[in-house]
Amino acid sequence: MAIQQRAERTRQEILSAAARVFDRHGYERASLARIAGEARVTTGALVFHFATKAELATAVHGRAHAVTRITVESACLSTEGVGGTAIDKLVIATHALIRLFETDPTARAGERLARELQLADPGFSRDCPWRREVARLARYAEAEKALRPGVDATAVAALIGYVITGVELEMRCPNGPSDECWPADDPRSADSGALHGPAEQRLDRIWKLILPGLVHPAGRRPGA
Repeated sequence: MAIQQRAERTRQEILSAAARVFDRHGYERASLARIAGEARVTTGALVFHFATKAELATAVHGRAHAVTRITVESACLSTEGVGGTAIDKLVIATHALIRLFETDPTARAGERLARELQLADPGFSRDCPWRREVARLARYAEAEKALRPGVDATAVAALIGYVITGVELEMRCPNGPSDECWPADDPRSADSGALHGPAEQRLDRIWKLILPGLVHPAGRRPGA
């Protein structure tokens, strides 16, 4: 039993190390030797658990899939019983997702792997749990007549997907080129062209910008 427990612990440590390496370097630049070094195990010990890099990537992606699903579902459940609308759940779920991406290298690795490997293996980008939840909530918002007339739920889901992916990518390049002119809170810092503050603050400002164009005026939340 003790041997099995040690083996499982080693396996989980390798998975965590692989997530960090995939997150920082991407699939192509991640080698088994680099991942073994990050996990502080021999390459032989690594391949005992995961024979190939592709097998490791699949396992990391599966772990990321699970944690993102739990995160968005839990965020939506947090509004149950307090009158949360589909729009409220969309905003809350996306904030929870961005907090996850800021703190969890496995979740970020899952996003990066899905982007980099989708051509070689469409399964990596298919059935993304947070995109599925966003699409579901957009349809609910349409059914609740919370969207402006003429606003299509599919387009709303796509827009929010682009926003989440953009904010997640911005985390990787916090100092973008000066021609990417995000508005600054402080006019004195506008020349930098950066959207200042933590990623969740950036997302909040984006929501404030797009909500008036999506939400029916009769159903708009106070302060939105």
